[in-house]
Amino acid sequence: MNSFDTLDIACSGNASIQLRRYSRPGAPRLVLSHGNGFAIDGYRLFWEQLQSDYELCLFDLRNHGANPLSSLQTHSIAAMARDHVDIAAYIAANFDPRPTFGLFHSVSSIAAIRAALDHNLQWDGLILYDPPLIAPAENPLRDMNKQLDQTLANFALNRPHHFACIDELAAQFRQRLGRSWAAGAEFDMAKAITRPSPGGGYELSCPGKYEARIYTENAEFDSFEAMAALKPPVYLICADPAAPRALSPAFSGPQAAAKFGFKHVSIPGTGHLLQIEKPELVAETTRKFIQQMLPA
Repeated sequence: MNSFDTLDIACSGNASIQLRRYSRPGAPRLVLSHGNGFAIDGYRLFWEQLQSDYELCLFDLRNHGANPLSSLQTHSIAAMARDHVDIAAYIAANFDPRPTFGLFHSVSSIAAIRAALDHNLQWDGLILYDPPLIAPAENPLRDMNKQLDQTLANFALNRPHHFACIDELAAQFRQRLGRSWAAGAEFDMAKAITRPSPGGGYELSCPGKYEARIYTENAEFDSFEAMAALKPPVYLICADPAAPRALSPAFSGPQAAAKFGFKHVSIPGTGHLLQIEKPELVAETTRKFIQQMLPA
């Protein structure tokens, strides 16, 4: 693994974002973040495959992962979108110029859409992984999209917050959510989303009420139509709509790509956490899209 630098970026609402940069002189730069309730180091099996050819800039969303906990009142998708702007500005001001692409999964992809809509933030290219879009009113997917967010909000409010050890959470992932994850991803994610608890053991870095707030807000943001604010090149890498118990983003992502003329690929046999279910295949697809985004 390459050496890295860790930099702290001050953001709105007294939030702080830790940016980790794996420098690779002259290589295209990739900026990566993650989904709600998770953390970027939980995606290690995916992004480590990109280190040999690209400079990586990794960050956790506000109040997630390695970042300190700030006010619940300033925890919103709009604030996350502003964080994208602040991070892009920091990179432009402090790093050498080169093609810089945003690679964002789930709610961080929604923040990228919101950053384009509210602040006209445009990366040199954008890859969105299974964005949980809210379809427009006339689309039958809209109710599915909203119901999924409500279900996830309820889960977040009731999920365990404290764990005796990291293995306890990893075991929970293996039994349920992480059954289709690549081997080792469950431990990566359990370690990435927890911090030592003052009373002993470990606790979630992003408390359930913070996570639930984002799901509830996402349900009310018409992100499908907001994709009109994105300027190509934009690519979507989505979960498999033919997989058993496929979730609604697997359907709404390809529809949005078709409407706005963006290329998309659905990764066979994957669900919403596709980057750690089939990390090699998703990394290979990512490389192909990046190659198409590079200037001739």
